[in-house]
Amino acid sequence: MDSNNSFHTDATTDVRMTKATGVGASEVVTKKKGGLFNAYQTAPLHQGYGTHYATIWVGTPPQRKSVIIDTGSHYTAFPCKGCDNCGEEHHTDKYFDPDASSTFRALTCSECQSSSCSSDRCVFSQTYTEGSSWLAYESIDKVFVGGKDVKDSMDPKNHAFKSDFLFGCQTKETGLFVTQLADGIMGMSAHPSTLPKVMYEQGKLEHNMFSMCFRRELHVSKQGIVAGILTLGGIDTRADTSPMVYARNVATTGWFTVYVKNIYVREKGGQSAKPDDPQQRLQRVTVDLFEMNSGKGVIVDSGTTDTYLHKSIAEPFNEVWQKVTGRSYSNTPVAMSKKDLLLLPTVLIQMAAYDDVPNPLANDIEMVSGLVGEADPSSPHDIILAVPATHYMEYSPSKGTYTPRLYFTETRGGVIGANAMQGHNVLFDWENRRVGFAESSCEYQRNDELTTDQGSMEVNCNLGNPSLSVSCGDSVDLSKCKRNSNPDMTLTGSEVWTRVVQSPGTPQGLTCEELSISQNAMNGGETMEMQCDGRGICREIRPCLITCANAHASGSVGDDGGLSPMPGNSADNCGGGTWSASCGRSDPCRVPFVVHTILKIRGAIASRWNKRSEEVFAEAFAATVNEKQKNSLFGPGDVQVLRTSPWMASDDTIFGEIDGEDKELGMQLVVETSIFNYDAVAPVEERFRESIHYFGRKYAPVTTCNESDLHPLANIALNIHKELSQPNFVASVMERIKSDEASEQMTQSHVSPFYQTLENKKLAQENSVVTSWTIKTDIGVTLSRGLDLDAYASGRLSVLLFCTLSGCPHRIHRLEQPIVRSEIKATTYL
Repeated sequence: MDSNNSFHTDATTDVRMTKATGVGASEVVTKKKGGLFNAYQTAPLHQGYGTHYATIWVGTPPQRKSVIIDTGSHYTAFPCKGCDNCGEEHHTDKYFDPDASSTFRALTCSECQSSSCSSDRCVFSQTYTEGSSWLAYESIDKVFVGGKDVKDSMDPKNHAFKSDFLFGCQTKETGLFVTQLADGIMGMSAHPSTLPKVMYEQGKLEHNMFSMCFRRELHVSKQGIVAGILTLGGIDTRADTSPMVYARNVATTGWFTVYVKNIYVREKGGQSAKPDDPQQRLQRVTVDLFEMNSGKGVIVDSGTTDTYLHKSIAEPFNEVWQKVTGRSYSNTPVAMSKKDLLLLPTVLIQMAAYDDVPNPLANDIEMVSGLVGEADPSSPHDIILAVPATHYMEYSPSKGTYTPRLYFTETRGGVIGANAMQGHNVLFDWENRRVGFAESSCEYQRNDELTTDQGSMEVNCNLGNPSLSVSCGDSVDLSKCKRNSNPDMTLTGSEVWTRVVQSPGTPQGLTCEELSISQNAMNGGETMEMQCDGRGICREIRPCLITCANAHASGSVGDDGGLSPMPGNSADNCGGGTWSASCGRSDPCRVPFVVHTILKIRGAIASRWNKRSEEVFAEAFAATVNEKQKNSLFGPGDVQVLRTSPWMASDDTIFGEIDGEDKELGMQLVVETSIFNYDAVAPVEERFRESIHYFGRKYAPVTTCNESDLHPLANIALNIHKELSQPNFVASVMERIKSDEASEQMTQSHVSPFYQTLENKKLAQENSVVTSWTIKTDIGVTLSRGLDLDAYASGRLSVLLFCTLSGCPHRIHRLEQPIVRSEIKATTYL
């Protein structure tokens, strides 16, 4: 992917900005710092695990590094050669090699900036609220931002922005930093240590500002999925659909901080700040301005996945939400259709305008999307940021549920996170102390992607390869087979194939539905139905025929002639001794911990996976872990396979690139194991005569528990990890599947996803557990990695904070100073 660099020259040294266009921009006068006037650099952003990352090139010759862009922290750091257990196998690139760069220099003790001297190095560390940390030494080298392709490292236009930049050369990482996709992190706050500020001071940028624009792409890959735009020194407005409007940055340094004045709930949704239907009426939420903007204030933080507002508005927000929807607001996962999703309310955040005096260009404020207008007659030129349900409701493809990701938990101030920034081109203008917002498609455009006279491009939707999620045998009415003894009787069903939307394209190109149907017709396929859910997942529903004999052989038939559900997997039946993680999220006292495991099985075929496969795997997985234990740690009903996907050869390369065709090596599974608390205390029966209902979903009554109950359960999680770390663990699971008489049908080649693995001992020995981690559940608080199980099991920690289950690892908001565990509040930022 090429980076996109634009150059504009002018002899004037004191002019009005031309790239920072929008409502209010004409009042801003800036002076030339150096370099080319109005020179700005635009590069692609890529989708990470709940975050976005940029590509930087470091050293001479340049080495590629990927870094999370985080306006909530100050420093840039990534692993260097020799880093201790820093997750090179998980990251997009190899460790940075200082010896391979002729311009690299480690600071000596006489030069230490934000560090202390140790072994003639300037050593410093960072610890973050979710438990992650890193240790590094201060270094300087040539750095510039660009695209991910090698040709970007050689582009002279990129080299024009190369700067001498101070960063942390990491020697140790813990927690999320080890397993995240990006190599490191790049702090982008209002701090002198950030790259935009350094580029500005060295005359590489005309203005001390940058902008970022986020899309949400559900697919994540080492090859890099483009999901936004980063612009240094100005604004790239080509993808914007509304003028930029500006909020005042009320902080002089540290973070980009806005003053929140009102919160609104708009009936019947809508994607834009400007309503598209007269029936989309606003309901104002009562806000305590002092509490809302207390402490650090409300910061705009790209490194926080979700949005967190002050706890004082939790009750008034719920009252308005209930008035509009008829239901209480909750952060519990719910199942709903795309139509219902689009009808959920849009939440709007009103922020104080940059200019106290109304701009003459914005007289017709009702026509400007992003201005509050008549909703607040006392401040009609204030900024209003729309957060539609498609942004604050997080979709889990593995479970088919949506989780509300607006939290009202902060004791001081708040955080406008990446989900609120999504769909907006956001300007961080330190030079003029303002934050700008423009609604945008955030579609990255390379230099060779030229727009038409109307400013539009014809770009088709880009879909990933289809994977089978519902087999023909799982879709048919098997009761007909019981009534008819003819094994050759043919049943009509529907296969469901899932495809990930890698890029939705532009309105001028083919939609995802049109593209899929067109591809199916070209391949001579039969007529099919295509459904896209608006959150990055499309499903192709294809008619199919299957005989009763083949349906039985595929493992689709239970004793009752229907599907045999996994024990403990029913959302409507959270009870007994076997619990799925969905129960744990609604009742964390019953399931206080879940263990996530990623396995790679050589030779296995992901497209053959079905419910029977999951049952057999869960039995073998549980039995293998429990084999050497005096008491069972968990049962097969506590095991849930969250996701299966093809294991590609490119997944095992550092750069995600291979020569020639990318081959399928096997199958990758993400497995979740719930740890059940038998000491959880159920509520008084009379107070809970009926199960709790939310959006039509039923839950068991919530229990209570003591902190001391959880310590032995943390020991169980430790023991699970120990068993998973055994070298032949996956091979033992496969051997158990092969020897289990009850799973005899799973060894048949036309049915089993494991057939090739079971028949080839060499393949079985090449299987592995890629990684595993523990998650602590909590009500109303997101979940995170970084759990120190040894400390928790011994009772040394009383409060721990963790990350989300849906793909985990969302980047959590960080603290710039080392934290004292006992002082952490029970709130996390995603």
